[in-house]
Amino acid sequence: MRNLSIAALVLLTAAACSQSPAESAPVDASAAAVPIEAAPAPAPAQPTPKAAAKRAEPIAVFERSEPTRASMDLISEGELLRVVFRAAPPRNSALTPGDCELQAVGPQDSDDVITARLVPFDGDQNVLTAANIGPNPPIIQVRVGPEGIFVTDSDAASRFCGLGSDIDGFYRRTGDDD
Repeated sequence: MRNLSIAALVLLTAAACSQSPAESAPVDASAAAVPIEAAPAPAPAQPTPKAAAKRAEPIAVFERSEPTRASMDLISEGELLRVVFRAAPPRNSALTPGDCELQAVGPQDSDDVITARLVPFDGDQNVLTAANIGPNPPIIQVRVGPEGIFVTDSDAASRFCGLGSDIDGFYRRTGDDD
């Protein structure tokens, strides 16, 4: 057995030190003289969903302070609206989970209710894939009123965020002078 191990080690060492046929082939000097500038430029990188979402400016920002701090950005995407929630969980102990982020997209009806389905995203605080969401994404309803918005999340935060995370409730629009 020991002789077999030594023989295998010798063969592996010899194979690793020998040149491959490509390394031992003669180099054509004319091929090396092609200027680097002649190579075509690579195609520009397509923006990732995270980069695209970061560039999109919200048309409105809403915040709440009770029962925990949370914010919602409202972003226009043509006929649809994207709602981006960022919420802090209650700070009860060292075991409290980190912040929560959820994104949903949907239309706004004539009664000013946005009915948005949770969508996959790569955000600042969370990443959610279609596999995580499953075939029946939760629906987040955002009722827009004169003082702000009221959110009902269909337990989306409890499913996709840490224990105690919550996005339900009333949010006041920021930037208003009132």
